[in-house]
Amino acid sequence: MNTTLIDVIPTACGLGESTLWHSEHRAIYWTDMPNNQLWRYFPEERRTEVFPTAENLCSFAFIENSDWLLCAFQSGIARFQPETQQLDWIFRLPKDLKVRLNDGRMDRQGRFWVGSLIDNAELWTEDPTQRGKLYRLDREGNISEHLEDIRISNGLGWSPDNRTMYFADSPRYEIYAFDYEPEAGILSNRRVIATTEQGIHPDGSTVDCEGFIWNAQWGNGKVVRYAPDGSAAGEIQLPVKQATCVAFGGENLDLLFVNTAKFGLDAAALREQPKAGHLFVYQTDTHGIPETGYAG
Repeated sequence: MNTTLIDVIPTACGLGESTLWHSEHRAIYWTDMPNNQLWRYFPEERRTEVFPTAENLCSFAFIENSDWLLCAFQSGIARFQPETQQLDWIFRLPKDLKVRLNDGRMDRQGRFWVGSLIDNAELWTEDPTQRGKLYRLDREGNISEHLEDIRISNGLGWSPDNRTMYFADSPRYEIYAFDYEPEAGILSNRRVIATTEQGIHPDGSTVDCEGFIWNAQWGNGKVVRYAPDGSAAGEIQLPVKQATCVAFGGENLDLLFVNTAKFGLDAAALREQPKAGHLFVYQTDTHGIPETGYAG
């Protein structure tokens, strides 16, 4: 694993998440969730665009042959046109749940997977009815539930052969692997493949063409590269503590974009971490896998 920091984009986001490369637009997209913003950056032009969102945009996917996005907002899933602000709701969370949606990603068969989280940590133990879940939106627009008892869902990704799905429950400090049946979209044989230290939360992940998992970690400012068996195979140390999300991009998918957050940092911490919330770009010696668009 060889990586070189080649650029820092001074975005100062509260919480940069759901970082995705659009190969046709030659742009990197992400959301600044607490500030209700969708960002788009064109590296060749060094040009940034920012679009408002009606509520927290937690994750999203591109829609094939369209300038609309498939978006997981805090309260549900909708098609969203950033420039016109048009919304077409597909699914809403039950109003009696004290949860919101969080990390989401397309599988390579064209289904959107998204998990929910509980913002109030006290409810993790006090109220068994308040739990996050993992949802799957299929190409026909149907929603199904596949995991329960989640605290904060993160780290979705798939192996290059589509036979393994990865997932993290951040407050449990665990990264899981599941056997994955790609045609039916069914999970089985859940196992823990990696753990992080207390206070170090596994956040967003991506998988490279060699099958290694790159995981952003909140609390130690690292991106750790794991082999498929969960053994550590290298790391990047950022100059900030809250790494949130990673994505491969660029013409050859060999640039690693690492998003970060300044959310929750007091004045002293911000003085120590003046680049908190910025987007970091690394040249790597491997390549990512192109994102799949939603066709529904």
